Amino acid sequence: MTFLTVIRRNDRMRRLGKALEKKAKAGLYSLAARNRLAPRPVSAATLDGVERILLVRPNFRLGNALISARLIEAFAHGRPDITVDYLGTDTTQSLFKGMPLGHYHALSRSMLLRPWRLVALWLALRRRHYDLVIQVADSSFTGWLCTQLSGARQSVGKRGKLASSYHWVMNEPCRHAYDLPASIATPLQLPCKAAPWLQIDAEERFRAARLLHGIAEHGAAPVGVFIGGHLDKRLPLAFWQALFTALNARRLPFLVLAGPEEQDACLALAPHLGDWGTAAPLMPLRDFAACISLLPRLITPDTGPMHMAAALGIPVIALLNVETSQRFAPRGAQDRVLLYPTAAEVAECAMRETQRSPAPGLAQSA
Repeated sequence: MTFLTVIRRNDRMRRLGKALEKKAKAGLYSLAARNRLAPRPVSAATLDGVERILLVRPNFRLGNALISARLIEAFAHGRPDITVDYLGTDTTQSLFKGMPLGHYHALSRSMLLRPWRLVALWLALRRRHYDLVIQVADSSFTGWLCTQLSGARQSVGKRGKLASSYHWVMNEPCRHAYDLPASIATPLQLPCKAAPWLQIDAEERFRAARLLHGIAEHGAAPVGVFIGGHLDKRLPLAFWQALFTALNARRLPFLVLAGPEEQDACLALAPHLGDWGTAAPLMPLRDFAACISLLPRLITPDTGPMHMAAALGIPVIALLNVETSQRFAPRGAQDRVLLYPTAAEVAECAMRETQRSPAPGLAQSA
């Protein structure tokens, strides 16, 4: 594990970084806003004469990447004549496998220490000769900078403090995070679903099915339980211990999922798995997503895997630890959203949903 990764995964450093980033953005935005254009509202005319587009969303959060990806599908279905490129991050790049993209540009955290690589990225953008660049969300100053330096003939961004730096601006407000792609696609007259997007191929599903066959012990596909979370969205170990006990009491098979940052927690929770719990091994990101695609439902805080499940149509029991997470909660007919739940309430909800829609056998889920 690199020194940079250690710092990135430290909660105190994350909070300090967020505070410093917020102050830095305020100053940089005030300078950036001095660039004066006369932006027009986005409309179907925005795409007149456009053959190549760059979507900009360099965010390292899995959920934000999956939410933005839906815009790729909107262009593929509504304007297949336009080549779409995407500027994202290296850690989320694998999520875009199988999507109809011309090229994926990857921003890396290491570019902060190696600025010549960032300059090389900007030069690569300019060589693509974009007709239009769309900054999907205005929460990233890096995204705004890449938008401005892309060399595109025209740009699209949100109405707000940086509106004067774009040629076209989006007016549609977003009350829910899943509405973001549609707020861009609708005025462009492109059909767009209000949900994250992720593609899993048959080979990936086969590998995931083989894994589940190898570790499941009770025949039926187990309920997934993801124990991770970001900062205040994370639930304490005591909660997961109580939930595992409650699921065992109800004889409900469950599969514990975790990422690299939760491996210490996995070790601490191993003695509490009981007879009905199984811990999944650490997996590459796409294998992890394929495994989720075969589960009957997923219990999870507001996390990237929550959005993976929503993208794959897997029912979610969302455990929200902060009220602001309601803006990101899945909205499917079979999704259940619990705010500040107890372990007993979560187990009871999981049992009730399982009785209502029994989990298929592993052979059927494959």
